[in-house]
Amino acid sequence: MRRRTPDDVLGAESRDRGPSPRPLQIASVVMRAVQGRLLRGLGDPRLQGMVSIVGVDMSADLARATVRVSVFPADRGPLSLSALRSAASVFRGVLRDDTSLRRPPELVFVLDESLKRQAAIEDAARQTEETE
Repeated sequence: MRRRTPDDVLGAESRDRGPSPRPLQIASVVMRAVQGRLLRGLGDPRLQGMVSIVGVDMSADLARATVRVSVFPADRGPLSLSALRSAASVFRGVLRDDTSLRRPPELVFVLDESLKRQAAIEDAARQTEETE
């Protein structure tokens, strides 16, 4: 009798499909829910400036979502970040009520400086072109 392999049970195509799309789907749901709640306002006076959600990164077990935010002007970033961290439970409630997620992920907010760095690189490139 031949021994069964995982390919017999799952099929070879399931092994070759690559990573699951589920983390990307949940990250998209989290991003839309947080953006929607920010548009309606939080009522926290610490939330100042223009807050943009740059992206959401999910942990492998889908228990934690790291929400990358950008704040303009940059000097309002730390204050706005503390407001977002305080409102994490509000965002989880929105996720629980407005989506089909039974267990919404823990939300961790971090400042994303990539837009600021990108602008600095573009300015440097522009200045180099002007001097040539």
